[in-house]
Amino acid sequence: MYEKDRILYPMKRVGERGEGKWKRISWDEAITEVATRIYETMLTVGPQGNYIHVGAGMLTEARAASGKRLGTLLGAVRPYIASYVGDMFPGVSLVYGEGNIGFSYDFVYTANVQIWWGQDPNKTRIPDAHWVWEGKYNGGKVIVITPDYNATAKGADLWVPVRAGYDGFLAMSIINEIIQQKLYKPNFIKVFTDLPFLVRLDNKKLLRLSDIDKNDPMFDKEIFHNMEEKAHGKEFEEHEVFLSYNLKNGKFTIMPGSEGNPVKTLRLKDLGWDIDPALEGVYEVRLKDGSKVKVTPVFELLKAEAAKFPAEKTFKLTNVHPKIVQQLARDIALPKVAFISMGFTIGKYFNGMLAQRAIASITPLCGRLGPYGGFNTENEWSISGLAKISGFAGKYKERFASGFVSEFVLGNMMQDFDKLYEEETFKQVMGMSKEEYKKKVEEMLSKSEGDKGIGHGKSYWKDVQTFLLFADARFRRNKGSSYKKAFLEKAKFIAYVDFRMSDFANYADILLPAKSHYEVWDLRTNPGYHRFANLAHPPANLKPVGEAKSEWEICTMIVEKIQEIAMKKYKETGDKKYIKIPDPQLSKTGYRDLDTLVDEYTINGQLRTDKDAVELALENTDQFKPNTIESMFKRGGYLVLNEKAGKSSPLYPDKPYNVFENNLFLYERFETLSGRITYYVDDDLWIQEGANVPTAKEPIRPRKFPFVLMTPHARWSIHSTYKTSTLLLRLQRGKPYVMINPEIARKKGIKDGDEVRVYNTLGEFYAMAKVYPSCPKDAILLEHGWEPFFYKGRKGHNEVVASPLNLLELSDGWGHLKFGGNWDGNQHAYETSVDIEKV
Repeated sequence: MYEKDRILYPMKRVGERGEGKWKRISWDEAITEVATRIYETMLTVGPQGNYIHVGAGMLTEARAASGKRLGTLLGAVRPYIASYVGDMFPGVSLVYGEGNIGFSYDFVYTANVQIWWGQDPNKTRIPDAHWVWEGKYNGGKVIVITPDYNATAKGADLWVPVRAGYDGFLAMSIINEIIQQKLYKPNFIKVFTDLPFLVRLDNKKLLRLSDIDKNDPMFDKEIFHNMEEKAHGKEFEEHEVFLSYNLKNGKFTIMPGSEGNPVKTLRLKDLGWDIDPALEGVYEVRLKDGSKVKVTPVFELLKAEAAKFPAEKTFKLTNVHPKIVQQLARDIALPKVAFISMGFTIGKYFNGMLAQRAIASITPLCGRLGPYGGFNTENEWSISGLAKISGFAGKYKERFASGFVSEFVLGNMMQDFDKLYEEETFKQVMGMSKEEYKKKVEEMLSKSEGDKGIGHGKSYWKDVQTFLLFADARFRRNKGSSYKKAFLEKAKFIAYVDFRMSDFANYADILLPAKSHYEVWDLRTNPGYHRFANLAHPPANLKPVGEAKSEWEICTMIVEKIQEIAMKKYKETGDKKYIKIPDPQLSKTGYRDLDTLVDEYTINGQLRTDKDAVELALENTDQFKPNTIESMFKRGGYLVLNEKAGKSSPLYPDKPYNVFENNLFLYERFETLSGRITYYVDDDLWIQEGANVPTAKEPIRPRKFPFVLMTPHARWSIHSTYKTSTLLLRLQRGKPYVMINPEIARKKGIKDGDEVRVYNTLGEFYAMAKVYPSCPKDAILLEHGWEPFFYKGRKGHNEVVASPLNLLELSDGWGHLKFGGNWDGNQHAYETSVDIEKV
């Protein structure tokens, strides 16, 4: 609150962007300029010319809703935050239908085997890490799979030092071991996965009801008609109904539960049908045109693909011995309760989505759901009612943009791809030239640009020019100077709201001082590591810090000023174009109504401040009831979520929350095309890329530089927030440092504390050397939260990072893989390699 980088007053830039020359102005002057710019952009470009976004520095339910509500009201572009920070789990969404899945941390205590893959809860989940070690004392086995020997690995029973970027190969070797040793659960995978679904061997497409001749004696008409009766008149969408070979009667049988089957249960034995689907074999089926094709279950194709990754072969790539692979397979398959928890780092590699998918595909083979363990990324509670404070009852839709695509386009980042990656390596890994890749990217992006592209891929808007950003340190994150240059050329106006002078704040045109986390009313529930919603509130008798205001107050002032300006223009001219901004795509009325902005934003005066937002959230959210600010105060500043917060499992008052219990015991379908845990994708691009079943691909990072650059989370900050705290800086070295293996340091003539240059063909940065035995020999580590202004020449570690678009993450439209909160791509902060030298 009181550090010297605190923004105390509204300020206007008077020098060049980034020069640090400012003039103090009044709140009215600042709000007038921001509102005028937003309004003029709406008139000249349209709503899509504005970009209003709440960044990663403000992820809470109540406080963050202020900027989201403003952006939705005005029709501004809003990128997907999880995507552009690289924290998406698209590979998990493919498998389970959603990416943020898992348990509350108290479930960890119940596990016989815990596997932390690409995670370090001792450092990054400090409030909850005690469950890991209490679980160990309870008899559980703790396994950590990471390239570096991290803070959690030191207390583990087994540390598996997988080579950076080769997690997918390790996962596939585990899958192969499970299949070869028959450690899988056939009865489970027949019911809960698509592994029994039949695939045509002529084109690698799933066999669909729309393909076959229903008069073929081999088609199970009886079960089909019985399911028709159960459908109660609802139509079958035949292209989304899939078949298996039923061992009970030797016929091709439709499977219940898929997207196109009105019968939504996963039960294979019910009144009207008894299905025992084959997992192996090759069969012949007659198509509508009378021709016959051979088909085989997905399981056969998975088995064949996994056989390409025997542990003896992958050992050279992964650094994991075959005996360890055998042990991991048994540790996952045999205990009563076992889980894999996967961290965000896996998705930060170019082919990380494939690795996520492969890792997420391991536990279902062993029948792990619900109380028996399974797979964890991070649980999110079902919190309904918050739309009251962030939405407008369907009148307006948000202009929601893909995070990784938006950043790629804003920063002209193809130039970084060209500069960093080697033609030979790229072609060897991806099976295409860089030029072929670029043409494919351009072709895919052309379909989803602008309003016309909504619903046709990963949405993005190129004509954004006016930016209102909250707590968004975008020049620190995932890219370097080339992004900054391109972004600043496109941004005609930048208003920035934050409580501190971040590196990005230096490039704004107007600065608006926000209150810090300890000065506002707020609620925080998700991620669902525990079952509580925490209340933030200003301490009693807190003196104002400068002229800082809450984001709710700031946004309310902006809408008041926009409406005032618009109404003045309308009264002067009598022309409604000044108060009715066309938006046929995303407004029910076809317009953004500027004459009613204030009433709509504030819900007729109910919602003007941060405290109003908290009270409204408590009143309208079923999972918070019955609670008020007063009851939360009495309890100590939190509430306990009720039973309605459970998403895929019940939230019991006296048991840990686990994952997909409703699916396991009630046979509810998953939110996937098949209705099941998904192993097969028969999209043309995925087949072409050899990714129709789980597989693995190597990194594309340049081979001429010997070290992978990994940038894990820090212990003493939350990303860049608190990074400038003098108190916390004293607990470390006070400046950016890179961690180097002692053997590498000796070879390079580098001593602890030396200044070093880290470089590749893209750029360079300078930092202090920290000789660190826990660092692998083929990598250097650097905590990711350092702002560029900590570095020489304001050039931070992202100067050496490019973030290309992965074609599979860019693909869209197949089954449940449609752009939205569960299906977007990542920026790939780990897809680079560097060299290092003493300065």
